[in-house]
Amino acid sequence: MARRTFTVVDIVEIYVHWYAGLSKSQVSASLGVDRMATKV
Repeated sequence: MARRTFTVVDIVEIYVHWYAGLSKSQVSASLGVDRMATKV
């Protein structure tokens, strides 16, 4: 499994989308990250 580096802005964007009620699949598609990277 490869590790990916995220900036703080990326993490904040994941939380913003997640708190807006989007599913993990929707968040990952919107931000272009792997679905497993959105585990929050």
